[in-house]
Amino acid sequence: MPQNKDTMIAHACMIGFALLISGSFPIGTVISRQIDPVALTFMRFVLAASILGVSLFLRGKMQRQYFKKPWRFILLGACFSFYFVFMFEALKTASPVATSSIFTLLPFLALFLDFLIFRKRAGLRFIIYLLIGALGTSIVIFKGAFDNFLLLRLDYGEMVFFAGTVIHAAYAVLVPKMREGEPVGVVTFAVMVGAMIVLGVLFPNRILQTDWMNLGTEVYLSLLYLSIFASIFSLTLLTKASEHLSSGHFTAYTFSTPFWVAILDYNFLGNRLESYVFLGGAFILLSLVLLFVHSERLS
Repeated sequence: MPQNKDTMIAHACMIGFALLISGSFPIGTVISRQIDPVALTFMRFVLAASILGVSLFLRGKMQRQYFKKPWRFILLGACFSFYFVFMFEALKTASPVATSSIFTLLPFLALFLDFLIFRKRAGLRFIIYLLIGALGTSIVIFKGAFDNFLLLRLDYGEMVFFAGTVIHAAYAVLVPKMREGEPVGVVTFAVMVGAMIVLGVLFPNRILQTDWMNLGTEVYLSLLYLSIFASIFSLTLLTKASEHLSSGHFTAYTFSTPFWVAILDYNFLGNRLESYVFLGGAFILLSLVLLFVHSERLS
């Protein structure tokens, strides 16, 4: 079992990340047809960057040396923003089941990109641990029935989300390589500013044409959640974890996303928890425990 305190904190960060990101899926399903996905993503980063920027300024963290080579943050911001744009666009037509199933490809895509870009290979035992987690996630997503897997269709929405998942994997692979010792909070802020710049330059009309004063209450509340919890907190946790875990390691926690979504549905929407949720959760837990116990040897 790993004795490194930083490694243990990194795993804890990814548990929190997976839980916070899980809230984005039901929220996206509810509001995806009420606001342009580009405008929604742009505004969440405006709010998040404003809140975090004020906090960093008051604590004296806004130092010029942290913002050298700004192209790094533009690139990372583009990856992070386009994932969410694609996600909300996909949820207009794709079901949460389909998008959740595609999202579980993230660790495998990260491993592939890590090899393609940096020639970093994953061991067989590591891949086996990931497959155990993928099995558990599949049980949750397809409700323990193989027939549901056979009925899965990949139409426009699903293909859009797959493209977004590839972009998310690229972010996971690039962020530890792009950092040059900047504090986690500064990286989070810079990435969100980069995301704002990319979206503002590429899609000014879609942002300006949104009727910001007449959106539904649920859209405003969703923006607050997405800005604070699914942007500031989640990006900070992801960046912190990337300091001590490989891209395959920390993206493996996305396997738990469908499980957390089921738990959230039970607590906030009153949906019933079926036995397959716990069966799949057991495989996911086993996978993550194996990755945790052997993290130093598999890194």
